[in-house]
Amino acid sequence: MQRERNLVKRKLRKELDLVFVKNPVLVAGLALAPAVVGSFTVKNGVGLSLVFGMVTIPVLVLASFLGMLPEKVPQYVRTIACAVLAALMLIPARLLAGGIAPNLFDSLGLYFSAVAVNTVWLVRAPLCQEKKPQWAFCEGICHTIGFSICVLSVSALREFLAYGTFWGNPTALSVRFPAVAYAFAGFITVGVAAAVLRWCIDRGHDVAALARRQKKKWGTQR
Repeated sequence: MQRERNLVKRKLRKELDLVFVKNPVLVAGLALAPAVVGSFTVKNGVGLSLVFGMVTIPVLVLASFLGMLPEKVPQYVRTIACAVLAALMLIPARLLAGGIAPNLFDSLGLYFSAVAVNTVWLVRAPLCQEKKPQWAFCEGICHTIGFSICVLSVSALREFLAYGTFWGNPTALSVRFPAVAYAFAGFITVGVAAAVLRWCIDRGHDVAALARRQKKKWGTQR
């Protein structure tokens, strides 16, 4: 019983790593296009996160169920099934996201449709075929949270600097930098955020390693 609990904890810890340590955008470099092009207002960030989650989570769960099919079912058939579901999920996602960020689709253009084939599920779906549906669902949730944290942080910073607003409401910033709203600034912002996260992860590993060494040292002295 204890062994099963430890196994579940390890799996859960591995899935939770997808939020920060293995963030889909800042660490893995996946789904960069929509994250960069559309993330210049907080409303757009919320809309993007909603669309991403509504596409990615069902597709990863479907991939898990497809993994239960006989091995004679070709991999390309499984990938096509996932792509069809992703495309279908864009319909309700557009309706819901449109109520939050009406300008999201104009700013994304063809990149909105590209969310249906975002690189997160393209990379992770084959791996989820080896997982149980509940763990595939958990992975989809963690990927969505990681994507949302990145996009919302970048969106808030870019909206603040470009328009001096937050969620469309004026702030105390009197100086504007309109160029921050352009795509090239999005790439720079995401790149800086990725570097900062990488630095934090490395320092966290250093602190954890130091703590383990000290614990081992104290144990030897006793």
